[in-house]
Amino acid sequence: MDIGFYIIWNKHSVKSKGNVVGDELFAESLCKSINKQFKSINAELYAPNYLPKKKLDALIYLNESAPNEKLSKYHFLYIQNGCEENIDIIINKSIALGYDGHIFFSEIIKNLFDKKKQPRKNSLYLPFGVDLDHFSPRQRENRFTFDCAFIGNDIKGPESAMKYLYPAAEFNFGLFGNWKVERHKYKIWKNLKKLPPYKKVFENLSRGKISQNDVPLLYSSAKINLNNTIKSCVEWDVITLRTYEVLACKGFLISDSVPIAKKTLKDCMVFTEGGSDLTEKIEYYLKYPKMREEMAQNGYNFVVKYCSIDSRVGELINYVQEIVK
Repeated sequence: MDIGFYIIWNKHSVKSKGNVVGDELFAESLCKSINKQFKSINAELYAPNYLPKKKLDALIYLNESAPNEKLSKYHFLYIQNGCEENIDIIINKSIALGYDGHIFFSEIIKNLFDKKKQPRKNSLYLPFGVDLDHFSPRQRENRFTFDCAFIGNDIKGPESAMKYLYPAAEFNFGLFGNWKVERHKYKIWKNLKKLPPYKKVFENLSRGKISQNDVPLLYSSAKINLNNTIKSCVEWDVITLRTYEVLACKGFLISDSVPIAKKTLKDCMVFTEGGSDLTEKIEYYLKYPKMREEMAQNGYNFVVKYCSIDSRVGELINYVQEIVK
């Protein structure tokens, strides 16, 4: 069986000068796991600049786009991204596009879809899973032993950055990713002066793009890793991939709150309300390395047992094979 994963951005973002596309990294880890576990299946990532040379048995779209009958016999939509659209709009669009199967990273969205879809079709709830071959505990390196660390960009907006990241600027903060202020959007000088405080600070602090090989080293070496969750993923009760990746590296993590994370990972990480609460928790846990190590060990044990990409892929292939017969 030939299975493809399709993203709407061009492939090879890791080698580009722009932002790394998370969808590409996640899809590549899915392909790697499938090819490792299922010898009778060939899985590959496709994109507008890299299309299949022959018709596939199944194509899984990681972004909403109309199924292309020339590319595959069967088509699946995997909703695994947060966005600003209303859930009802997302579900109605996915139904209208006529996919053969639907996969959701949120159980809330899956349940709403199942109620709306008539005639009813089976859907799959598939949370994120982490590639334990890549994200694993590493020997600490001095160049990454920051008080706090974060990899990302400004996609989650000013409110989230101010609450859950900006307080770390008071400490030795290892910030990576694209935080360049797009000055062309602020043509009037007085508007540029009204930028949220973190904008210029993070532009100066950021060490730029980090190689994918160095990411596990950073998570393992930093005293505290930070996470902020896009608003829709909080509302849809989704544990984001970064959470699992940090814990898989035995990294200590402080994050904003997501209900399912507070329920399942309460002994594995620390939750914060942001702002002064984050400052206080950073100060507190920097004083107690043993406490950090114990919690990080709990997180590692949990992720290895329950949240690997290999176990998720097993569920995915079973679901696809039920439809592609």
